[in-house]
Amino acid sequence: MNIPHLPQPIRFPKLHKYALYAVFVLLWGSGALWLGFHYFLRVAGEFGEAAHPLEIWWLRLHGLMAFAVLVAIGSALPNHVRRAWHLRKNRFAGLGLSLMLLWLSLTGYALYYFSSDENDAWLPLLHWIAGLALPVMLVLHIWRGRRRVTVFHPVSN
Repeated sequence: MNIPHLPQPIRFPKLHKYALYAVFVLLWGSGALWLGFHYFLRVAGEFGEAAHPLEIWWLRLHGLMAFAVLVAIGSALPNHVRRAWHLRKNRFAGLGLSLMLLWLSLTGYALYYFSSDENDAWLPLLHWIAGLALPVMLVLHIWRGRRRVTVFHPVSN
């Protein structure tokens, strides 16, 4: 018996989609909260200004969510990314999103393993400016993917 091969859909099932959204919201939110606490919510300490007690927890959550995003990206590669690429759908926004996620992964790695006084002025900026812009790229990708191409067929008399 020959069963025809049905093409895999590009869109995610609802549960998968909501899990992806949750991971990205937690990743972005924890990074934005760390940024806010680190730069704007300092507290008085024994020897002057000190880090807010919650700052380290936002950073820990951000690191955990970075691992979760790597799993999420891996879950999107086999069907969503591969299939859309072969169908030539949403390539520009998808490639932009992929490059941004790669950039954030590399700069996050660099912040964790190579942060020093010499690069403290510029290395964090490379990460958090791109990180703050991530929702824009993600929304653009989703919007372009949901957009339907309509073909105009004039009615002849």
